[in-house]
Amino acid sequence: MLEPSSDTVQLDADGHRPLEMVGRARQLREIKALLGPGTTAGRALLVSGEPGVGKSMLLGEVGRATSEAGSRVLTAVGVPFETELAYAGLHQLLVPLNDRFEHMAGTHGKVLRGALGYGGDPVPVGREVTDAVTFLLRQVATERPVLIVVDDLARLDRASSAVLGSVARRLWGSRIGLLAASRSGAETFFGRDGLTEYELPPLDRDAAVELLGTRFPGLAASVRDRVLDQAQGNPLALVELPAALSGPQRNALADLPDVLPLSPRVRNLHASRVAGLSAEARRILLLLALDDTGDPGVLRAGSGTPETLTALAAAEWNRLVTVDGTNRRVAFRHPLMRAALVESSTLTERCQAHRALAELGAETPERRAWHLGRATLDPDGRIADLLEEAGQRAARRGDATRAVAALTRAAELSPRPVDRGRRLTRAAFLAADASGDLRAASELLDRARRADPDSTATPLAAATTALLLLNGGDGDIDMAHRLLVEVIGTGTHGYDAEDDALVEALRILRLVCWSSGRDALWEPFHTALDRVRPTASPLLSAHVEAADPSRTGSVGRRESDRDVAWRWVRQGRQGGHVRRHVDALMHLCSEDFATGRWDEAGTLADEALRICEERQHPFLSWYFEYHRALLAAVHGHVEESRSQADRITHWAVPRGALGAAAFADHARVLAELGAGDYECAYRNAVAISPAGRIASHAPQALAACMDLVEAAVHTRRTAEAEAHVRALREAGVAGLSPRLALLVAGAAALVAPDDGAVGRFEQALAVPGAQHRPFDLARIRLAYGQRLRRMRCVTEARAQLVAATEVFEHLGARPWADRAAGELRATGRSRTGAKHGSVTLTGQEQEIAALAASGLTNKQIGERLHLSPRTVGSHLYQLFPKLGIASRAALRDALASLPPN
Repeated sequence: MLEPSSDTVQLDADGHRPLEMVGRARQLREIKALLGPGTTAGRALLVSGEPGVGKSMLLGEVGRATSEAGSRVLTAVGVPFETELAYAGLHQLLVPLNDRFEHMAGTHGKVLRGALGYGGDPVPVGREVTDAVTFLLRQVATERPVLIVVDDLARLDRASSAVLGSVARRLWGSRIGLLAASRSGAETFFGRDGLTEYELPPLDRDAAVELLGTRFPGLAASVRDRVLDQAQGNPLALVELPAALSGPQRNALADLPDVLPLSPRVRNLHASRVAGLSAEARRILLLLALDDTGDPGVLRAGSGTPETLTALAAAEWNRLVTVDGTNRRVAFRHPLMRAALVESSTLTERCQAHRALAELGAETPERRAWHLGRATLDPDGRIADLLEEAGQRAARRGDATRAVAALTRAAELSPRPVDRGRRLTRAAFLAADASGDLRAASELLDRARRADPDSTATPLAAATTALLLLNGGDGDIDMAHRLLVEVIGTGTHGYDAEDDALVEALRILRLVCWSSGRDALWEPFHTALDRVRPTASPLLSAHVEAADPSRTGSVGRRESDRDVAWRWVRQGRQGGHVRRHVDALMHLCSEDFATGRWDEAGTLADEALRICEERQHPFLSWYFEYHRALLAAVHGHVEESRSQADRITHWAVPRGALGAAAFADHARVLAELGAGDYECAYRNAVAISPAGRIASHAPQALAACMDLVEAAVHTRRTAEAEAHVRALREAGVAGLSPRLALLVAGAAALVAPDDGAVGRFEQALAVPGAQHRPFDLARIRLAYGQRLRRMRCVTEARAQLVAATEVFEHLGARPWADRAAGELRATGRSRTGAKHGSVTLTGQEQEIAALAASGLTNKQIGERLHLSPRTVGSHLYQLFPKLGIASRAALRDALASLPPN
C-alpha cells in the first residue's frame, strides 16, 4: 500500500486540502504499518474515534492511495435507513463484482445471489454467505490485492456486519485487507475480538492552527483561541464553529457568546441526542456546559439530589459525558455537545444557570463576576466593577483573551459613559498589546471614543494608537513618537509611578525610541521618566538601561532571566500574552546565539516570525529576520544573509526605524568577516558605531565591538582599532556582562603588539565564563593561533588552532572552520594529525587532568591537592589548548591518546 503524503492528497471541490488530512501524516503512516505492505499481509484494522474526528476522510485517503498502487478497493458505508435491510451493506460492497457471480463454482454464486436479492432464491444462512464472500474475495485477489473499506460500522445492517466480522478473521495468508471505522464506543454486530483496533485522536494544537489558518485565514487571534479551546482538536468542529459566526464576530469586532454556536448542519447532528434528555439532565448538563471547568462542585448547584445523580448517570451511560473516578471531574465526550446543549436552552434557562454558578463561585471572585455579568441584562455598576477587577486579574496572569472579554462586558454594563470609555480603552490596549487583535483593538477604541470622547486623550489610548500605527501598514515611528510624547506631556496622571496607564504608555514610547536608533527621540522619554514619582518601576528602568548600556552601566537582562523567558514562551504557546511571548523569544534568540545554541535560536526565530504574522505583531518581525541573517552569516550562507539584511534595511529606513537598520548592519559585518571581505565588514561596522566612539542608544555597537576592531586590523587601520579599544575601556564596557568582557579582552588582544600579545590573549582566554561563549572564544583562539604562527611559535599555535577548529566545526561555522584549518595546515600539520603528538604534561598537570576527567569539580580537585579552585581552573584552561581540546568532556580521550612516559 502506498503511504499517503501531503503532496499526494487530493483537493476537495473548493480547492482545499481535505480538512481531516491536515496533521494526519503520522496517523496515515501508522495505519499503513498496521495494515501491512500492499494489503498482502491479510490483516484487518478497526479505526475508531469521535464524530467529526476525520475517520471517513482518512479511510478515503487510504483507499485512494491503495487504488493508485494497483489494488482493487471495495467500499461500503453504513446508512441509517438501511440498518433493517439484511445484507444491504454487503450489496454495496460487492456491486462491482456482480458479473462474477454466474461464474463461481459450486453453490457460492447461488448463495450470493440469494443473499443480495438477485432472483427468487431464499435468503441463505450467515455461515454460507461468509463462505461465499470469502471464496469470491480470494478469487479476485489472485488477480491483484483487494482492500475492503467499510465506514460507519454502527449503521451497517446486522447481517452484513456479522459476515464481514467473520471474513475479517479469515484473511491470514491472503492478499486481502480490511479497514473499517466506527464511532468510539458504538455498539455493532461486527465482532471485534482478536482484531487490531486503532483510536484516531483529535488534532494537536499545531495541526488545528494550520487547519484554521487554511480555512479561515482572517480569523482574529482571540477568536481563533476560543475556537481551538472549544473544538479540542476535532476537525469538524474546527471548521464548523467559525462558519457559524458572523463576520464581525470572526474579526473580534462583536461579542462572542459563552459557548460558540453551531452551524445548522452540525446542530442537526446533535439535536436528537439533546432532545432525548430529561429536563433534569438538560439542566445539569447546561450548568456543566456554561461552567466548563469540570468542577464536580457544580453538581451542588443542582442540589445534589438523587434526581441530579440519576440524570448525570443517564448522561454518562449515553456517552455524553465522562466522570473521572479519581477526581470526580466531568467532561463532555464530544466538544460540540456543549454548544448543542447551550443552543437548545432558552435565555431564561441560561440566566438562571449563570446565577446558580455565580453563587457557587463566591470564593473565586473572577469566576463569580463572569457569571454575574452573563446573568445580568441591564446596566449594573456593581457588577461592572466586579468584572473590571476580574479583567485586571486575568491580565496580570497573562490571560489577555479573558481580560478583554471581561472588560468589554464590564463596559456594556457600565451606567456612566466615562466608565464605559475607560474600560473599552483598557480592553483595546490589551487586544493590541497582549492578544494581537489589531482589528478588535481599533473597533474597541472607536467604541470608547463614542462612549466618551475624552477617553482617547489618555496615555492608554495613545499607547493603543501607537501600537496600531507600528503594526499597521506604514509602521510610522515618528508619528507614534509625536502622539505618545504629546499625550504623556499633557496628561493628568501626575507622573504617578502607580498609574498603570502611564507606565504602559512609557513602555511603548521606549519601544518606539529603541527602534528609532536616534538620540533625539530619546530626550523627551528620559525627561518624562525623570519626572515619575517616587521612581520608575524597576522593569521599565532595566529596559531603559539595556537600550544604552555603555552610559547606564547595565545591560538590563541577566542570564537568570532565561527561566522567566521560557515560562512566558510556554504560556504564549498556550494562547497567553503575545507581547511577553515575543519579548521572551527576543531574549532567548539573543542568548542562544551568544552561547552557541544555534539550532534552538533558528527554531525560536521561526516560531517568533510565525507569531508575528499570525498575531498581527509584524513590527518586531525584523528582529527575528536579523537572527536569521546572523545564523546564515556564521554558517557561511553569505548571499542569504545579505539578502535578509537588505530586507530589514528596506523595511526600516522609510519608517524611521534606524535601530533596526543597525541590527541589519551587524549581520552584514559577520557575513563579510566570514567571507574575508574585511573592507566591507569595516564599513558596515562603523555604520553602527564610528571607530573610537561608542554610539549612544545602539546596543549593537557593543555586540559588534570586536568585529569592528578585527576588520580594522585586517585593513591596516591600526589607529582606528586602537582608538576603539580605548573607547571600550573608558566606557567600562567589560564590566557590563561576561560576554562583553570577553569581546573587549579579545579586541585588546587583537591590537596588542607582538611583545605583549601572548599576555593579552591569555587574559582573554581566562575571562570568567568564556567557555560559555564558544563562538567568540573560538574566534579569539583563531586570532591567537594566527599571531603565534606569525611569531613562529608553531607548537603553541597548533594547540590554539586545533581547539578553534573543533569548536567551529561543532557549531557549523563553516567559514571560520575552514580558515582555522588552513592556518593549521600552514603550521605543517592537518587537524587529524595535530592532536596531542609530543605533548608533555607536568606531574601536577597530569594529576589535575586525571581528576577532572574522572568527573570531579574544581573545588573537589582543589580539596584533594590543597589548591584553590581558581588555581585548578587556571591549570585546566592552560591544559585544554595543549591537548587540543575545548571542554572537560574531551579530557578522558585526550589523556588516553598521550604517549606513555
